[in-house]
Amino acid sequence: MCSVAGGTFLLGAVAIASLKPYYQSVAEVAVGARGMISPSQLSPYADHALDLVALNTQLRIIESPAIALMVTQRLHLADTPEYEQALRPSRLSKLKRRLGLQKAEAPLTHEQHEELVSDLLMQKVVISNDGRSAILGIAARSATPGLAPAIANAYARAYLDFEQQAKIQAARNASVLLEEQIAPLRERAIQAEQAVSRYRQEHNLHLLGDDTGNDPDRKGRIALPATTNDLRLTQMNRELGDAEADLARKQAIYSQAESGGNIETITAITASPLIQSLRLQQARVNARISTLAATALDQNPELIAVRAEAARIDAQIATESRKLLQNLRYEAETAQQRVNALKERTNTLQANATEEEHADIHLRQLVGEATAAQTLYRDYLSRVGQISAETAIQQAEARLITPADQPLGPAGPPKKQYGILLLLTSLGLGMGAALLRDRSRNTLRTLNELEQQTHLFGLGALPRFEGPLRQQLSFRDSLYVRMLNSMRAILTFGNPSIRTKTTVITSAVSSEGKTTLAISLASSVGALGKRALLIDCDAHRPGVLMSLGLKETVDGFIREALPGMDIFVASQSSERGVTNFEALGQFLENHRDDYDQIIIDTPPILSFPEAGVLASFAEGVILAVKWHHTSASAVLEAQRILRTHHAKCLGAVLTFVDIENLRPEESVRIGEYAYYRKLVSAQ
Repeated sequence: MCSVAGGTFLLGAVAIASLKPYYQSVAEVAVGARGMISPSQLSPYADHALDLVALNTQLRIIESPAIALMVTQRLHLADTPEYEQALRPSRLSKLKRRLGLQKAEAPLTHEQHEELVSDLLMQKVVISNDGRSAILGIAARSATPGLAPAIANAYARAYLDFEQQAKIQAARNASVLLEEQIAPLRERAIQAEQAVSRYRQEHNLHLLGDDTGNDPDRKGRIALPATTNDLRLTQMNRELGDAEADLARKQAIYSQAESGGNIETITAITASPLIQSLRLQQARVNARISTLAATALDQNPELIAVRAEAARIDAQIATESRKLLQNLRYEAETAQQRVNALKERTNTLQANATEEEHADIHLRQLVGEATAAQTLYRDYLSRVGQISAETAIQQAEARLITPADQPLGPAGPPKKQYGILLLLTSLGLGMGAALLRDRSRNTLRTLNELEQQTHLFGLGALPRFEGPLRQQLSFRDSLYVRMLNSMRAILTFGNPSIRTKTTVITSAVSSEGKTTLAISLASSVGALGKRALLIDCDAHRPGVLMSLGLKETVDGFIREALPGMDIFVASQSSERGVTNFEALGQFLENHRDDYDQIIIDTPPILSFPEAGVLASFAEGVILAVKWHHTSASAVLEAQRILRTHHAKCLGAVLTFVDIENLRPEESVRIGEYAYYRKLVSAQ
């Protein structure tokens, strides 16, 4: 756990320490709300859906790549070290190119380089809104303190310039539309005036009264004797001019509504008292829907009824608007019929006129056409000017209310928070690794595990100790001796099936403490005043004498190596590495009656299978199993070999047990844990 947690924390600490500081600066822009719905006396509970749509539209405009590209070009970010270094190829890419694993890319153009820089810039700029106001925050982040406010302010200026250009473009579009519609009308008026002038000069006609422009009602009228037919024609031409102007105006209104598809923008429809009354009812119903939607569910009967009422009002508004549009069409048709009728009457008067009146009539007709063309021309000028003004009013407005200032210190990274998170993560990984290792182990740690997985009787457990074995055995009250005496009592006074006189001590693999166990059991028997014989049959690595610090003898027999214990090294009576089984059997037969207990120490059974043959010389076998080291599969394999030699396995002993690291459930069979800890601490 410490290794994983410490390694993770060390690597994370290095990574956190290597993080470069960055600076952040914020500029605030107030977005205009002319196109947004706001509460009023007529609609105190106005729906704010259009507010959010307009605000989100402006937010998307600032976040657009076009604004980022404008900022990149204005600040020349492609030439700054921060962005230039970020676009350089990585070391891995360079290595791949050198090894031929990756083809070299074509050099970027200046425009492509600026586009890549603008894409990188968009990742370092955050546009936010609190949802309660029309103020947008522009937060820019940079590695240098001076560049962060420059980027934020440049974003704000680019957005304001973009809005200004949008207004200019709208005005230009209106101007183009004006020219497209006005140019033919202006040409028509000029041609009509020229025709009047030519005709007057050809017939030597003069103007009546004032021709200086001070008498606009009489300007352009011909100075001829005022006959009855003249007066009627003059009146008829005046009516015809007014009728044609009225027809042109009504046709323009109807054509605009029919081609634009937006009936609600026509003044003649929106000014209707019925439409205004329905709009007021619609606003009240929408306010009621907003109130109920915030407090009731969609299935609320009252909410359903109010929504049905709103749908009915919308349908009624649409129906009334269509009726008003139909009335406009009828008015235009009526005006056309009136113009046709006036023209017919004018033609009738012309047919009844005398030869002398033809010139006056024709001139008056020309003047009427010129007057109608001028009236229509002025009407279109007025209407296009009104549309242009409305277009300018509908454009969104914005202003910079808080410019970005240079930050006093770095805004991040938050190394302290990262450090706390790293510490918690490291501890979690360490604990997880420790638990995973503990769960994935297949070694034996408790007598319960030993019995459940190998089906061997757990004779006991011997703790790990420091110092020579002879010194440890001399401490009669030590934990090791107490637990050793407990195992010896089981073998001596326990179930008759495990009482043996000749016992083999072996293990599955090497370094499991079998020699120490054999010496300890023989010493424990001798400590009771009985005679014990320990035979070292490990011809490959004899270790009994070495464990007790004794030297070899000529005959391999050492008497009273420990009180009541003799030692015989069987490997000295045969070739090294080869056990003389016949001599060993004869030796046991000759000395069986001389000792109360004979213990045979053999080599590891999985490493040297002859241990199974040695087990056949004894009445029982005890396996030494190293705590937290030997796997259950190794013990089971050792049992299989012993069964092939018909050896009787008495049980197993856990060796090298670390008392300090035992869990409570592991110490149940070992004894009273707290008491043992006191004994270990007292040594």
